[in-house]
Amino acid sequence: MKKIFFLLLALTLLTGCAAPAPAEPEPLPDEPPAVEETASLPEPRRLKPISAPAVVTEGREPAEDYDLPPLPRDTDWTTYRINADHWVTDGPNIAVLAEDREADAVLYGLPLYANTSQETALIRWGDSLAEFDWTLFPGPSMTLPQIKGLDGGLGVNRLAVICQVGSGTGVSIEELHILEKGPDGTLTAYTFPESLWQEEIPKLFDTAELNGWTFAILGHELVEFHYEGLELDLESASSGMIADFSTEDQGGLRFRGAFCLSPPDSAMPCYVAETSAQILYENGIFTLQDFHLYSYDQ
Repeated sequence: MKKIFFLLLALTLLTGCAAPAPAEPEPLPDEPPAVEETASLPEPRRLKPISAPAVVTEGREPAEDYDLPPLPRDTDWTTYRINADHWVTDGPNIAVLAEDREADAVLYGLPLYANTSQETALIRWGDSLAEFDWTLFPGPSMTLPQIKGLDGGLGVNRLAVICQVGSGTGVSIEELHILEKGPDGTLTAYTFPESLWQEEIPKLFDTAELNGWTFAILGHELVEFHYEGLELDLESASSGMIADFSTEDQGGLRFRGAFCLSPPDSAMPCYVAETSAQILYENGIFTLQDFHLYSYDQ
C-alpha cells in the first residue's frame, strides 16, 4: 500500500510542475500601417538669370525737314502733359513729349493725321535725328513717354526710352527701347523682348497650399494670398498684362510685373502678387536677375 501511495503522490507533483503549452503567436500584418505624411512647402530655389536677344530696329532718316518746336522753359511733368494734350487734340503738329537735357536728347511726337493711326517718334540725340514707329499713347491713361541717358562710366553712351503700349483695367504694358549711336550718327533701337516677361518669367513661378493657406512663390520668397469667392487654378501662373519699366541711379534699369492666376477653364487674370527684377543690357542681349516678390497688401 505504501508503494502505491508514493507512486500516486509522485505523479501528482509532476503534473502540477508542468509548464503550460506556449500560446500561438499572432500573425504579423501584411504591411506596416500607413504613416500620415506631413504637408510642407516646396524647397526654396536659387533663381538663375534669364536672357533673350533684343528686337532690333534701325532708325529712319526723317521723312522731311521738320520745323521742330523750341524746348519748353519749364521741365516739370505739367509742361509735357500740356504738350501731349495739344498734340492729341489740336490737329497735326509736333510736340516735345520727353527730354533729358543732360544727355542732350529729346523725344518729339510727329504730326498725327486723321488718315492714319500710326504714331511716330522723332528722336534727337545731339546732332543725330531718327524716326521710330512706336506707340506713344495707347489708351485712357495716356502715360507720358520717358527718355533717359544711361551713363556707362565714360559719359552717356546709350538712351533708354520707355513708352506705354497698353492700358486699361488690369492692363499696364510698357516697352523699353535702348538706343545706341553708330559712328556715322545713325540710331539703332534695341527693344526689350516680350517673350522675357510673357513666357520666361512665369517659368520661375510656383504655388502651394498648406493648412488652408495659399502661397505664390518666386525663388526663396513667398507671399500668402486669398481671392474671395473665386477658385483659382494653381497651375495657371502667368505674368498677366503688367509690364512696367523704370530707370534707376547710375544708369540702372528695373522691371516690374505681376504674378497672375486664373480660374479653371478661364483666361480671366487674377493678380495675386507683384514682381520685380533688375535689367541688364549688353551687346544686344537683355538679362533679368535679382527677382523679388511683393504682396499687394504691403
